[in-house]
Amino acid sequence: MKKFFKICTLAICLIFVPCILVACGGNSLEGAISSNISEYRQNFFYGSNSNYTASFTDGKREQDFVTNGTSTPLVGFGVLVVRAKDTTSDNLDFELKINEEQITGTLSKNPFDNSYVIDVEREVSAGDKVLLKINSFDQGYTQLDNLSNEWAVNHNKALNIFVEHNKENLSKYYVDNVFSGEVYIKIVADKLDEGNIYWYVLCVLTDGNVMGSLISVKTGEILQN
Repeated sequence: MKKFFKICTLAICLIFVPCILVACGGNSLEGAISSNISEYRQNFFYGSNSNYTASFTDGKREQDFVTNGTSTPLVGFGVLVVRAKDTTSDNLDFELKINEEQITGTLSKNPFDNSYVIDVEREVSAGDKVLLKINSFDQGYTQLDNLSNEWAVNHNKALNIFVEHNKENLSKYYVDNVFSGEVYIKIVADKLDEGNIYWYVLCVLTDGNVMGSLISVKTGEILQN
């Protein structure tokens, strides 16, 4: 009976000790920041023809968007951006095919840069086939290729690079296993080649301060901090 009791006690210890270690391991600056992401982008598709260039970016972001240092529940999004070469229209009707699913709608003109934008509220997978047709221009579809499949740094790695580089300052906002800030992981594309596409990781703190890093998608190098 004593032997049985010892065996049971040992078994219970073996079960609970790993649980305690996992729980303690989760209480970290990195874990707290990962739990306070208000937006992240993941895939970046791009295509062009003689009439326009187009990009499609997906991810998750706050349903109730407020930049206040506090993250709230996220919803999926998929932003389509078209830059037409010769049109003055305020809107463009489109058809977007993601694999076998077809999405139709109207792109609205952005007055700040004259691009046409819509959120189709749809995430995609890295291997999805994405085709676009602008009704006023196209007879057929233009394929959008996933450029981010070729990147050495994804959104998770970009966040890790940002945290490691700014750890001393970020640690000041980590008290009692709580991080007082929210993080945005965005894609910046000045020109559509690997040398001119970046991750931009921005941290907005509850006291109004901000920290940000511009990170190469190819090398992970911090180009601006």
